[in-house]
Amino acid sequence: MTNYNDLSRRQFVQRLGMTGAGIAVGASLLAACGGSDDGPEASSGGVAGGDVITSGLIGLTLNGLNDYTRGVTTGAYQALDGTDFELQVIQGNYDPGEELANIENFLAQGAVGIVIQPNTAESAGAGAEAAVAAGVPVGNCIWPGPSDADQFFTGVAQLDSVEGGRLLGNHLKELLPGGGKVCIVQGVVGQGFSERIDEGFDEVTAGSGLEVVVREQGFFDRVGAVDVVQTAFQAHPDLVAVVDYAAAMSNGICQWMEDEGVTDVVHLTSDADEEMISWIGTPYLQGTRYYSSAQTGLIATQAVVEALTGGTPVFGTPIDQLIVTADNVDQVVEDNPYMFFDFKDKVQNI
Repeated sequence: MTNYNDLSRRQFVQRLGMTGAGIAVGASLLAACGGSDDGPEASSGGVAGGDVITSGLIGLTLNGLNDYTRGVTTGAYQALDGTDFELQVIQGNYDPGEELANIENFLAQGAVGIVIQPNTAESAGAGAEAAVAAGVPVGNCIWPGPSDADQFFTGVAQLDSVEGGRLLGNHLKELLPGGGKVCIVQGVVGQGFSERIDEGFDEVTAGSGLEVVVREQGFFDRVGAVDVVQTAFQAHPDLVAVVDYAAAMSNGICQWMEDEGVTDVVHLTSDADEEMISWIGTPYLQGTRYYSSAQTGLIATQAVVEALTGGTPVFGTPIDQLIVTADNVDQVVEDNPYMFFDFKDKVQNI
């Protein structure tokens, strides 16, 4: 992974230029200003003059569109329920240049707050800097860890993905004490999410006999994930496990396994959506590193509202996570739903 503070402005502009977005980035973009291990204790969000703002446009940019990001969006709606703020939602097609353009478009419309479900750490950090320069607070729906960009975020949903990787690795060791070959399907490298899951997974499986023979991006897409798994099985027909990093990818993998009659391979995933829940307990999915995408959107948006309305938001709010199997899935989802279903109809046509 390339860290935000490792990129020069020129490198970032060049990288965005490769996407075809052609975005101009301000002269101060990506300035190194020193991060901390825990992030700032709190932030005013950069609201100019400490003014209290109780209405206006809040823009939510999603890295892409699937049931996970729809869950994130229900969290944002929940946070704004009963307020006079208006939520506008757009997705970025997993393109960092488009993500930055979305943020700049929100600012041009006069948005009073921005919520980002990041595509990459670099594009999210650049967009957050532009927002704070305009006096607009920014929430981050899935914080990848400390970086120099932290100064530009008002509040973040703090998901410990290293620990998430440990959870997946330890559960896989329990299911496969004899070890064997493993295929890992990452999300988007550069987001800071997959790399940290990798770190935790590799840490706890070292010396266990589990061997990662394929590790490729699936881009949070069910078709892309199936392509990775099909190719992996062609090269390694003796695979014993598939671990993917998103329910959106898991669903395609489960369907492929059912269609191909693959019942002797352990399959684990991460997060949850409605279709994925239906696969847990079948021969095609043994468990997930569960956390609520709705909770991430709720936390990030609440931080923005807190800053706008004169409060002092906490920088990092931890996200609950645990391994969910057929034995505990119903209770866990009831206690901490992956979607706020009161807002399900509002997110179907983003």
